[in-house]
Amino acid sequence: MTDLALVVVGLLAGVLLGTVFFGGLWLTTRHINRSRRVASLVLGSFVGRSAIALAGFFLVIKFAGLTGIVSALLGFMAMQLLFVRLSTKRPSTRCPK
Repeated sequence: MTDLALVVVGLLAGVLLGTVFFGGLWLTTRHINRSRRVASLVLGSFVGRSAIALAGFFLVIKFAGLTGIVSALLGFMAMQLLFVRLSTKRPSTRCPK
């Protein structure tokens, strides 16, 4: 593969892994109030999300090398920024009447 293809594949993998990781975190935080076993939910979610992310990064390293993993980490961090931006409540910018 060319370097451009490795970068694109890495970015797509990072975006996918970031979506799974941070989407799972978002779902976990939404279900904490309804769970009877909060510690099990949080720990299980963390272990599952981490295992998926680490396995995905390992596959990227194996098949795309250094170029792929660097771009995958950039895609993962971009998804982190996106999820943080979407999940935080911002005060209204409208002027009160």
